[in-house]
Amino acid sequence: METLMAIPSLPDFSPAQLLPRRGGRILFPFNRHGLELTYLGRNAVWRAARMLGLEGWEVIVPAYHHGVEVSALLHAGARLRFARVDASGRLDPDDVRSRVGPRTRAIYVIHYAGFPQPLDALLEIARGCGAFLIEDCALSLFSREGVYPLGSRGDAAIFCFYKTLPVPHGGGLLLREAHTDRLPDPVPPPLLPALSHMAGSVLVGAERRFLRPGRWLRAVTKTFTGHVRARARLEDIPVGTQAFEPEAVHLGMSPVVARALASVDAEQVVRRRRANWLLLHERIGRPERATWSSLPPGVCPLFYALEVDDKARALRLLWSRGIQAVDFWRSGHPAASGERFPEVEALRQRVVELPCHQALGPEELEHVAKVAREALKA
Repeated sequence: METLMAIPSLPDFSPAQLLPRRGGRILFPFNRHGLELTYLGRNAVWRAARMLGLEGWEVIVPAYHHGVEVSALLHAGARLRFARVDASGRLDPDDVRSRVGPRTRAIYVIHYAGFPQPLDALLEIARGCGAFLIEDCALSLFSREGVYPLGSRGDAAIFCFYKTLPVPHGGGLLLREAHTDRLPDPVPPPLLPALSHMAGSVLVGAERRFLRPGRWLRAVTKTFTGHVRARARLEDIPVGTQAFEPEAVHLGMSPVVARALASVDAEQVVRRRRANWLLLHERIGRPERATWSSLPPGVCPLFYALEVDDKARALRLLWSRGIQAVDFWRSGHPAASGERFPEVEALRQRVVELPCHQALGPEELEHVAKVAREALKA
């Protein structure tokens, strides 16, 4: 059985998430009529491009991107122009404006790790040239800027729920207005992989919490469910990859995942993530090494972005101490490789993703901060 990281990058699933929800407000986007639930966020990107009629038109996209959202736009027939992102992860409005042309149909904005982009300036540019503004909130669920939730001001908003919440898959698309290029509703994916992922996450969480008894329970369960897990693997559609799979683009969300999302206490998620980010920030004590050096009100941070000199060495150190840090966006889409964006290249070479999710407690975060300080010294 593989060795588990003591401090995972994502929270584990709990069966309590399937129970009826008690208390707490329903936050955006789950409180909006018309939210379309998809299997992956990239599915929502493709559907947005098709419904907004972007085929054959230019879309301005940040040079700092994952890659799969670019693939989804290209597969939908869009033509892309890439725009500068500065060293603080801010899409440069002046550079965006300079790239607007007669074929510009949309401006694509990515809110990195929960931190808002300069939407006032970008909306002004979009409205001035008659273009749509698409907000990619895959990394920014539950974040807001002032009174505006991220994703509520653009013409379309993209979400990816499994990055923030302990569910095996799930994306979303919210359009400001109905469009004539309406697509058929997404179809449900195979149910067995979702159930298998959830059960596996419960067992992994039990092993982390209860150590030897949990490890025994996980081993025994795996012994008796091998054939079921093998079938689930055959039916599974992977998440978190850089590959865009056209055959999966019409898939929606499993009903069991939708049920789990309906039970989320979003306000608690925001409180815990903010408190954990702030604790890491204080204990690491190197604000100049944080891509975002402060936590504005309303931001629900997806992770703590630490900039290191030797990324490979820092990751090896963190992994060796049981911390599932992530090599954040080391490479982008090949379509952007012909243009030079030095700040983006620096971010790709330096940013390490440290976990600060809602399932982590003070002792775990103290350990993360201690090892992070060692990584910076190294």
